[in-house]
Amino acid sequence: MAKETDIKNIPSIFVIFGATGDLSRKKIFPSLFKLYCAKLLPEKFKIIATARSSFTTDEFLDLIAETTPSKDQAKWSSFKSLVEYLPTDIEKKIGLDTLKEKIDAFEDEIGSCSQRIFYMAISPFIYEYAFETLGQYKLNLGCQKHGKLARIVIEKPFGYDYESSQLLNKKLNEYFEEKQIFRIDHFLGKETVQNIFAFRFANEFFEPIWNKNYIDHVQITMAEHVGVERRGEYYDRAGALRDTIQNHLLQLLSIVTMEEPKMFDQTSIRDKKLDVLRSIRRLSEAEVATNTIRGQYEGYKDEEKVDPKSTTETYALAKLFIDNDRWQGVPFYLRTGKKLVGKVTSIIFSLKEPGHPLFDSFTKESIGNHVTLQIQPNEGIGIHLAAKKPGLTTTLEPVDMEFCYKTSFTEPQPDAYERLIIDMISGDQTLFLGQVGESWKIIDPIHKAWEANAAALTTYKPGSWGPAEADKLIQTDKKDWLAPLLSICKI
Repeated sequence: MAKETDIKNIPSIFVIFGATGDLSRKKIFPSLFKLYCAKLLPEKFKIIATARSSFTTDEFLDLIAETTPSKDQAKWSSFKSLVEYLPTDIEKKIGLDTLKEKIDAFEDEIGSCSQRIFYMAISPFIYEYAFETLGQYKLNLGCQKHGKLARIVIEKPFGYDYESSQLLNKKLNEYFEEKQIFRIDHFLGKETVQNIFAFRFANEFFEPIWNKNYIDHVQITMAEHVGVERRGEYYDRAGALRDTIQNHLLQLLSIVTMEEPKMFDQTSIRDKKLDVLRSIRRLSEAEVATNTIRGQYEGYKDEEKVDPKSTTETYALAKLFIDNDRWQGVPFYLRTGKKLVGKVTSIIFSLKEPGHPLFDSFTKESIGNHVTLQIQPNEGIGIHLAAKKPGLTTTLEPVDMEFCYKTSFTEPQPDAYERLIIDMISGDQTLFLGQVGESWKIIDPIHKAWEANAAALTTYKPGSWGPAEADKLIQTDKKDWLAPLLSICKI
């Protein structure tokens, strides 16, 4: 991340396409406002919010005020002066001339070029048209007075399979160089995800056991208690496998299993992550039948803008293997779902249990060790181990040693989007994705097999941990799901 003084001296204009959508209202604007309150935005900064809705600027500000609450009305009033709303339709190429005029007017006002950032908070299904529009209006070139190229920020998913992702990337590269492209996965901005590097590579007692000799299996869980909400039209075309496992969970998998990079920079980290993705075994159709589960919560077909005959999965589980020297034979269970017990994202490394004859008479059953990296709701790290229970007799019981960020540090913890916005302005791509493709090669065979066997879709009750078949899959491997939520990080 750039230094605060560097950020302040980068005149910038932040253009948000799709500004009336949930992403913009719930994530982008609240993060921008927090950065403004913390005085972390450039001194010369403007936000142009744009979408198809024919709002005035005041009407738009009333809309985002609902999701950007402020107790300090003076700061809110000051922040609002940075925002201007402009109706456009980037797919149909309406209003782009006016947008160019607004950008030029800001740069004339400040008397210099600005770093132009185009945030595509739009439906991924119109990305191709959006890239063409930006190129046609030469917005991809940025401010040419000083040769400052524009930057484009793209949310997931990027394509819907390997072929479409490559065609989309080809279209994007017609107008933007890689140094201009910021493919965002907000999970990579989470404090715990970044702290994984310190956890593994700065502590001598973890890295030596981070391999097939000591790790029995790994559970990666992303559970949500909400349903599809207002995203029915998009979600029904995507599904849990492509919406979450393809990006979020495979990114987490690659980060926690990759080899140590030589340098903490975007190229070194991306190369090591790619090595992992290329080593993940592609499942055959027969393996898909035994190594994956797809489910749909009861009531999904009644959601707004969802096909009443939909076979889209809202729960997905995949058991994967990394075929390299470090992880050969270790199963990785990746699961995600809507309307589950609660909101939690965690990675659990379960260690092998070789047995301890010395303590066989002091405990009724083996107490397994595992390490939990919790990413949400609150970020932290936990270690589950055996300890002697106080008393005159020797009895072993499981205990937890837990570290929670919010109770261990007094420094404010930035939201993932806050951190990533700063990096967009400064040009730091370390926490952003490189060219997307390898993850689709893992997902495509699974999705193809699922489409060929729609009857494999099962249902589950809202508020549960998903389909009963998911429990059977892991129990067949003589394992159990471990509690994914740390106790002290629930607060």
